[in-house]
This record gives sequence, C-alpha cells and structure tokens, in this order.
Amino acid sequence: MKTGVKINDMRACAAFLLIFFVFCMPLYAKDSGDTAKAPVITGIELLDNAILVTASGPVSYRVHKSEDPFRIVVDIDGMGIGRFREKIFSDKAGITEIELVQVQTPTLAARLNILFQAPSSVSPEVKGNVLALRIRENTRTASVKGDVPEKVVTAVDDPDDGEMDGEGDTATEIAEVLLNKTDEGAELIIKGDGTMPDPDVKEVEGKLIIDFEDMEMKASLPAALFSPLKDLKYRVEEGRLRFVLDLAEGFATRVVAFDDELVVAISSKTAQLKKSAPAQDALKTGGSKDQLAEKGARLISLDFQDADIIAILRLLSDVSGYNIVVHPEVKGKITVKLMNVPWEQALDIILKTFSLEKIVDGNIIRIVTVKAYQDEQKAVADTKEAARKAEDIVTRIFPINYGSVYDMDAKEGKPPITGVKKFITEAKVLSPRGSISVDERTRSVIIKDTPSALMEVQKLLDTIDKPTQQVLIEARIVEVSTNFSKSLGVDWGGGLSSSNRLTTAGGSASSSSVLGGNTSNSSLSNLPARTASSVAPTGAITFGYLNAAQTFGLDMRLSAIETMGKAKLLSTPKIMTLDNEQALIRHGKRIPVTTPGATAGTFTTTYIDANLKLVVTPQVTPGGTVLLKININKDQPDFSSKDNLGNPAIDTREAATQVLVKNNETVVIGGILKGTESNDEANVPMISKIPILGWLFKRDTKESSSEELLIFITPRIIKQ
Repeated sequence: MKTGVKINDMRACAAFLLIFFVFCMPLYAKDSGDTAKAPVITGIELLDNAILVTASGPVSYRVHKSEDPFRIVVDIDGMGIGRFREKIFSDKAGITEIELVQVQTPTLAARLNILFQAPSSVSPEVKGNVLALRIRENTRTASVKGDVPEKVVTAVDDPDDGEMDGEGDTATEIAEVLLNKTDEGAELIIKGDGTMPDPDVKEVEGKLIIDFEDMEMKASLPAALFSPLKDLKYRVEEGRLRFVLDLAEGFATRVVAFDDELVVAISSKTAQLKKSAPAQDALKTGGSKDQLAEKGARLISLDFQDADIIAILRLLSDVSGYNIVVHPEVKGKITVKLMNVPWEQALDIILKTFSLEKIVDGNIIRIVTVKAYQDEQKAVADTKEAARKAEDIVTRIFPINYGSVYDMDAKEGKPPITGVKKFITEAKVLSPRGSISVDERTRSVIIKDTPSALMEVQKLLDTIDKPTQQVLIEARIVEVSTNFSKSLGVDWGGGLSSSNRLTTAGGSASSSSVLGGNTSNSSLSNLPARTASSVAPTGAITFGYLNAAQTFGLDMRLSAIETMGKAKLLSTPKIMTLDNEQALIRHGKRIPVTTPGATAGTFTTTYIDANLKLVVTPQVTPGGTVLLKININKDQPDFSSKDNLGNPAIDTREAATQVLVKNNETVVIGGILKGTESNDEANVPMISKIPILGWLFKRDTKESSSEELLIFITPRIIKQ
C-alpha cells in the first residue's frame, strides 16, 4: 500500500514539472527573441561639441541629470549597444570619453555615460534613426561644428524617475531683465523661468541682436541706462523674441548662458584683448607655470555646492592648461564660491581645505594625500639608501688647495678657522658607512664611502675650496701747515755827558745789534720788531743826532720783520691682505721717556711708540664693493715742548671707522683743520697814546698759523 502511494506522488511531481516547462518555455523564448531582435547602435561619430548616435531602428531617449557637472547619462530605450563594448576616448572639443553599458532591467536600454571637458549639458535632437547630442557648456554658449540633423524631437518622458527628459525644463518666458555696472563696462542679465535655450546672436552695424525662439516677454526693461549701453529695446515678430542692444563705439560683448540666466558682458575691446589674448597664447604655446601666470592672468569663478572634488580638479585642469593626475585616495565633496581669482590660488585653497599636496613636474600636476606624499618621499629616501647600501666602498683622496685641513683656534683677536674635515662632517654628505681622515703634511682629506657619497663630497669641496680674494689697501695721509708773522717796532737811544767828565746819562740805540730784537738795557725805549718764530735778523734803519761838543746824542732805530712758511707732509702706507684678514703696517720711532722711580733719586726709562700705523680688515661683497674696518694712527714727538725731565710731548692723530667703498675708488675718511691767529702790541705808556707821534713808541706784531690733516683710502681687489 505504501509503495503505491509513493509511486503516485512521483507521478504527480513529474506531471507538475512538465506543465511548468511547457508554460515557461514560450515566455523565455519570447524574451530571448525580443533581445535578439532589438535594434542596436550601429555607429557613434564624435564632432566638436556634438555626438551623433546612429541606430538600426527608431530612437527614444531619456536624459538623466547628474550631481557631477562633468558627467551626464543618456538612455536609449529598447536599444542594444551592438559592437561598442569598449570606452571611446575623444579628441574633439567638449568631450572627454563615452562609455556604453547594456541595461537589461527594468527595460532594455543602451546607456551612454558621457564625460565632458567642462561643466556642460546636452540638447538632444532626433531625426529618424539618428540621435544628435549637442553639448552646451554651462559657462558660455557653445556652437556645434559639423552637420547636425534638423530638430525633430520624439522624446519620451520617463514617468518613474521624474527627471528631465529632452528639454522639458527649457525656459518659455523672460522673467526678469537686469542691468549692472561693472569695472570694465556693463552687464545685462536676462533671466528665464527655466533653462535658457541657445539664442541666435549676431552683430549688425554696432548693434547686438539676440533672438529667442518661442519665448514670451513677461518682464520690463531697466528704466535707467548708462554707458556703454546707449539703448535697449525688444520686440516680438513671427514667434521670435528679439532684443536689440545699441553699444558705444569701441566696446565688444561676450554672451554667456548658465542655467536660467543669459549674461551679456559689455567691455572695451582693448580690455578683452589684454585679458584673453595673452592667456590663449600661453596655453597654446605651453610653457612653465610662471610663464602662464605672467602671460595670462587666468581668472576663474567657481560656484558649486556639494560638488565632487574630482570634478573641480578636472575643471582647473582645463582652465590652467596643466595635466592633472589625482591619487585614488583623493575624494570628497566641497562647497565653494570664488569670484575672479587666479586658478592657482583656487587650487591651493582647495588643496589646503582637504589637506592635500601637489607635485609639479613640467606641465603635469599630481594631487596626492599627505600620507601618500610622505610615503612617496620615504620610499624615495629608502630607495636611495638601499642603492647606497648596495654600492661598494671606494677610497678617494681629495687634495685641499686653499682651505684649512684642521680646525684652528682663535689667535690675537682673530676668529677661529673651521677646517675642511668639520665642514664635510657637518654637511652630512657621507653615508653611515663612510669614514674620513686627514693628512696635514700633504693637505689632503682621505674618505672611504660609496661613489654617490664621494660625488657629493666633490661638489661640496668645489664650492668651499676656492682661493680667497686679496685686497690692496693704499692710504694717503696729507698734512699741510702754513704760518705768517709780521712785526714793526721802534728803538730809541740817547746820551748826555759833561765836557769835563765822560759820564753817560743814556745808551745809544746804535750800539745794539738787531737779532730778533734788542735786548740791551741801555736803550731809552727798547721796542724793536720781533716774533716768536724769528730766527733771522730783522731789517733796521737808524737815525741819529750828535752835537759838535759830543756832549749830547739822540738816535732812533726802525725795525721790521715779516715771515711766511708753508709745509706739506705726505705719508702713503700700503698693504695687501686676504679677504676678512686683519693687516697691520707701522713706521716711526720709539721715544725714551724718563719717569721717577719708586725710590727717591732713581729714574726709570721706558720706550713708547711714536709712529704711523695702519690697521685694516677688508671684506669683499659679492657685488664687488669692499667693506673696510680702518684704524689709522699717527704719533709724532714734539721736542719744542718738554716736561721738567726733558721728555717731549707726543702729538697724536687717529681715525677709526668702517666704510663701504667700490673697487678702485677713493674715499676721504677724515679731515682736521686747526688754525690760530694772534695780534700783540707793546708800547710806552702815555706817550704811545699821542696821535701820530704815538706810533714811534710802540711795537705791533701779527701772527697766524693753520694745520690741516686729510686721510684718503683706496682699496683694490687683486684679480687671481
């Protein structure tokens, strides 16, 4: 009994499977047949700012908006992708690449993923089995080059996704017209109730004409106009809305369409040429980053909300003319609004916001994360280190021609000298396996290290082991002294004696000699000419009277002297020294000076320098000028002025300064002028006050002297 039940159950299952197979087979065959018989894409032609898609059957499309302004998706319903299984890369304007994907559910469709070169939208047009996708940049009006089919739209809306289909949100009314003043002229903004269609723009006899098809005017024109817009009118004719702009002479326009606005920028032609032409030339000819910045002043405006950073970087690549490569870990969204900023500044701000690094290599900019940048730098360092470790150790001897092998301590106020060994050690050019030693006898450095490290050592020595410049310093010390003296005097003498006695009542002036003045006390009035510097006899004339009895005699002597002296003393010390090395030259005498000893009656003799001394330290600047630290000292004994022990006075002249002098030029670093004048008068009281007669009883002496010191310095750099 149980066996019969099992057999019946098995028969029931077999019958069920047979019925299911019979009913499902037609459905499967139907679906497979529909897919196989569906029309396919037979051709894709790329034009500048346009794509022509040819199919083997009628075309019905849907356009899907994307958050990425550089990308858009177009579905062709009931269509197969045919042989187009690989990405299509474009060399035409406006298009970067196209990727075709076969969609099976919910309905059969051929999906086109289109990547733009700049933020753009598409205007689909269908004629027969050809779908024309016209690309329109969101930042400016774009024209399609090539043959584009006539506008025959058979678009089908997708009721499920509610997205734009064809041109469903295209503006049909002008909602507002605004006129704004700008730095370069004016800006006319025409706003619609949807996406503004491409207008027909032309210029006729200095007037700009903008035509819109199938649009109504619902806004009023601006009440006030200003230069360079002379007049603004509109009219409707044959279903076309026409705006007419009358412009001032010398101004040009640029029409830009973006979403629901059409912007007409009016500026002078000169300003447009200055702003655009150099930038375009720079981008066409290429060049470095600095050249592009100098030529073009590429100013951009960015206004995005929650936009993908990759899309922004692609936009900056198009604007700058640089190729930008983005690291796979760079991602995120950004909200940015920048107006009229250089593209490089915009790039730097975005990179700082996301903590990214850029690496410029020629005309390629790589954008990487900080971690990737650090890893890359570490990998480069590790590679270099590994290469060093793999190298053999080589010994090389480097002769030192000019520098010091060992360090030298400071001596006599001079700074210490750093040796070559310390330079190489502190520069850290040796690898961890390297070693250094020196041979002072042959002035050589012996280094054992890898060849790459030895090359770095050679570069360092080529820089520091160079001959030190030498400087010849020539000084001229000029001393000029003049003196002048003049004196006029009178010497009276007389005698009176009796006839029987030869007694003298007074002396005679003629009995005295005039050698710098009469010093005899026998004169009645002893006022001969004399000066402090008189060393020669004065000129004198004597007048006398003597009676016949020779008992009375009277005589007068007029004396005069005038002296003038000039002296010029020139000292020219010269010395040559190395750059930054102090030099000393000295010439003169050592004067013995006697001083009382500690014990009474004892004396000590010491010697002091009384000489001409020049101490100078030159420092040569890269520009060829010389900084001089100078100390000039001239001490001279004055034996005319002595103390009570017979020690002469020391006349001292000194100058200490720092000056900056060009090579082979002369500078005056000091000058001293000293002058004296004196007027002396000696006379006989009372009598000398008598008018006219009084000058016979006085002596007038006038003296003047001057001393001048000048110091000249001339540095000369000695060519090697």
